[in-house]
Amino acid sequence: VHEGYADPGAGIYGPAVTWAAGRRTEPVGRAEPGRPDGTRVTLATYDNRPELPEVAQVLKQQLEKAGFEVTLEVREYSRLESDALAGKFDAFVLARNTLVDTGDPVSVLASDYTCDGGYNLAQLCDKDVDRAVAKAERATDTAGRQDAAMAAEARILGTDTVVPLVHQRIITGVGTSVSGALLDPYERTLVGIGTRR
Repeated sequence: VHEGYADPGAGIYGPAVTWAAGRRTEPVGRAEPGRPDGTRVTLATYDNRPELPEVAQVLKQQLEKAGFEVTLEVREYSRLESDALAGKFDAFVLARNTLVDTGDPVSVLASDYTCDGGYNLAQLCDKDVDRAVAKAERATDTAGRQDAAMAAEARILGTDTVVPLVHQRIITGVGTSVSGALLDPYERTLVGIGTRR
């Protein structure tokens, strides 16, 4: 689907977060796989990112091959978010940028994977996860915060609530002679009124 511009999902933090790879640990407490035997699931995604419906379609085929009955629901994100936040889908395929807004590895964990997180699409509420994220939030030195974030990532992935599929690669480059480029993580905007060569 990504035509070579993605890497296999390694964790919440992808290969662009270079310090994460050397600190990653195996998830703890993962569930043993069961037999789906025709279990019905609703898989949802949005079409604002054109690759996501294609990813969801491939995932649907894989789940059906494993024995699930899958209904795929695709809508524009603004028409899907409230249902996703309300937990109306069994699985939700989305693209999530980390470290874009703050550069802090812990903020995305707190917003996306804690009981009181403001963007908890995964509907995850686990006391062990909350404790691990709180410990990471208290860490003040860079290395300690990174280590604690990776321990929290392992705890989150151990719940099997989140399954990283791929890490997309940015395919837009900016030449050294260019100034004022607008580096939009969605790659929709690159040139603005202040862009110069």
